[in-house]
Amino acid sequence: MTEAPMLEAPEPAAACRDAILEWGRLAQLADFAERRHGYGNSNSGSGITYPGDLDEYDIHVRGIHIPPGSLLVYGLAFAIPPGWERLVEERVYLQVLAEVLEEQGLDAERRRVVALLNGPSD
Repeated sequence: MTEAPMLEAPEPAAACRDAILEWGRLAQLADFAERRHGYGNSNSGSGITYPGDLDEYDIHVRGIHIPPGSLLVYGLAFAIPPGWERLVEERVYLQVLAEVLEEQGLDAERRRVVALLNGPSD
């Protein structure tokens, strides 16, 4: 049995927006961003992975590599396996997250994300 090919990923900002909007508790994403911690929606198979989220198995067996300053954004992994993946600069993700939080009226969380954008990067 052959594995289905991956779907073509949306452009970076759209990929980020898709993953963000699939998360049920948007305010929680500011916490995750501050901790540089990824998340995944088990219903749709969408989310993001930070480099620090990877374990030895991910790196050495699955061959996943996320360069510093980037995130792996993925979608539709369960809905249309294997879905799509896209490496995105963390800055792009944070900009989109700030926009979505503003659209949803989550101003305190938006300010926290903007502070990450304006602060020194690791």
